[in-house]
Amino acid sequence: MKSKFGEFLNKCLNLMFPPDIKCIFCGRDVKDFYSRPFCDSCAKDLPFNTGNRCLVCDEPILNEAIVCDNCQKTKHHFKHAFCPFVYDRAVRDAILSYKKNNRRYLALGFAVLIAKYIGENIKNFDLITFVPMTPKKERERSFNQSKLLAEELGKLTNVEVVEVLRKNFDTKAQKELGYVDRMKNLKNTFSVIDKKAIKNKNVLLVDDIITTCSTVDACSAELAKYASSVSVCAVARNKRKTLPVQK
Repeated sequence: MKSKFGEFLNKCLNLMFPPDIKCIFCGRDVKDFYSRPFCDSCAKDLPFNTGNRCLVCDEPILNEAIVCDNCQKTKHHFKHAFCPFVYDRAVRDAILSYKKNNRRYLALGFAVLIAKYIGENIKNFDLITFVPMTPKKERERSFNQSKLLAEELGKLTNVEVVEVLRKNFDTKAQKELGYVDRMKNLKNTFSVIDKKAIKNKNVLLVDDIITTCSTVDACSAELAKYASSVSVCAVARNKRKTLPVQK
């Protein structure tokens, strides 16, 4: 019942706030949504992920290095991450509202921004997939925010979206955990349900936020067993603390 109510609520919100004419941050009208889904006023203070960034995880780097300290110490299972924003200010508020307040209409604008950020690199991917939720969690939220993002991104880029991963069980909250503890927490959490779909394919994995990379890494580790390559993308890249050296 909650899921059906969520769908009904989302339809009502789409009628009140058409998803392809309004700024995704403040609701003002915008001139060309599919070019820039935010208004001039919001643009002045948006935390764009520009400047020097890690070639692997896309985290902003304050010095002239090309790979961040964390990625120098950690072997990831994905090749590259694409995140158009830093998780801060209006972007943080919008993502939280999208997830917590059932504002699904924001997915289209987020997908537009991810697609523009990936640009021509989208041609390198054979299919798009997403970070899964357990059925219980998806019922509680009424939708999977990463799946909806992936579906909108697929429509914009004409890349097929395939449900490839399953989340086997719910884990402890990861907010207060570092990368190593998060990976331990996620051990055996994800599994591939469609090996043929990704066999020798270049896969793009979608999530909403990337912080320590632990979730996308755990998913990528499973995908990489069968895929040729895995890259990841999200709306925003959260800053993280420097990791200790792993032995």
